[in-house]
Amino acid sequence: MVNMHSQSIFARPSLQRIVQNLCAEHPVSLSLVGGPLLGKSSVLAQVANELAGMAGAHRAVVRINCAQARPGEPPFPAPTSDARQIFLVDNFHSLAQWSGEERRPWREWLASSPPERGLLLASRSPLYELGLDGASSLPYFQQSFLGLIDGEEATRLVAASLSAFPESDVLVTPLVEWCGGHPFLLDRVAELLLDVAGMLPAGQKLGANHLPLLRLRLTAAYARLLFDRQWQAVECRSGSADNPIPALLHQMIRRPIRFDELSPAQMEPMNWLLVQGLVGIDSQGYRLFSPLLADYLALKLQVDTPVTRAIEPKTGNVHALVERESHRFTPQEKNLLLYFLDRPGTIVSVDELLVEVWQRPDGSVRRVQEGIRRLRHRLTEFNGVVGTIDNEWGQGYRYVPVNGTI
Repeated sequence: MVNMHSQSIFARPSLQRIVQNLCAEHPVSLSLVGGPLLGKSSVLAQVANELAGMAGAHRAVVRINCAQARPGEPPFPAPTSDARQIFLVDNFHSLAQWSGEERRPWREWLASSPPERGLLLASRSPLYELGLDGASSLPYFQQSFLGLIDGEEATRLVAASLSAFPESDVLVTPLVEWCGGHPFLLDRVAELLLDVAGMLPAGQKLGANHLPLLRLRLTAAYARLLFDRQWQAVECRSGSADNPIPALLHQMIRRPIRFDELSPAQMEPMNWLLVQGLVGIDSQGYRLFSPLLADYLALKLQVDTPVTRAIEPKTGNVHALVERESHRFTPQEKNLLLYFLDRPGTIVSVDELLVEVWQRPDGSVRRVQEGIRRLRHRLTEFNGVVGTIDNEWGQGYRYVPVNGTI
């Protein structure tokens, strides 16, 4: 097995740390791992730019894309100077498609790595999964993983893209949810907004009524490319009939999987889904990173997506529905909704919510407003069967059950 040490890198590794490692007197060989379109090539390009600004007469940066390399050929020509070389190698996972003999020149080149050579590999799969014969002779690799961007940073990025569109705060939460923290989608939010804004009549502002159009365009123009790449990776991985990956995806289309639900046989496949960026985690367990991906996979796997059943407008039945579908709420959303459900038709003040729900009597009005906004957006997933949270101006909020029945 390749000698390596894995460290968790969330979303973007530190470029400064990578550059320092590559330029050290005794550089550590680095492996950057992440699924399709998670930003590996972008990180390599940024590293190359950083190194170009530092490069002197005794340092040379060499880049190669394994997807364009010819099987069986030596990876690099012999150096023509005594300049210290730093190699940036993209799409290293492409070597897994070659035969053992075709990979031999690469294996020999890696095994003969001089101590002063800097090496950064980018791959969709960890090195130990690539089937490199004689891997025990390869140098030590420090392995880092690209991943999904956390909710706070994703919200900041989406809000920054929306800053050019007045009165568009209502769009933040759904866009963050649809992008799911994936760098490829977050990088395209600004372009999406300009695209949709250009379709509107002159003078019309982007608002909540345009959410269906935004979802349509995000899915068709941007997310489909990502999902197709991810699905290709799933198909390549799921060759055998007993492979658990399709079953895991099938289950997560319907609901998240709790941490304690995984069997030993499912742990390695779930880890692969995390590395590929198809799955994220929250406080409850594993989930598909975006509801748009769930819709895509439901068609690919021919899964009937769950439809919320019609219920009688009785608070008790709504309570049961909320408990049954609790995985669709954040803990804060659920606590807030349950507080309202226990007080149908009653006006609840902001101060009361800060004390009883947030337990922050000194909290701001803005905190409650944002919580209500997020809850209202969540309730749209239930097709009106849960009821609504209405504003009572100057007094607070009131929960109105279905058909206004109190």
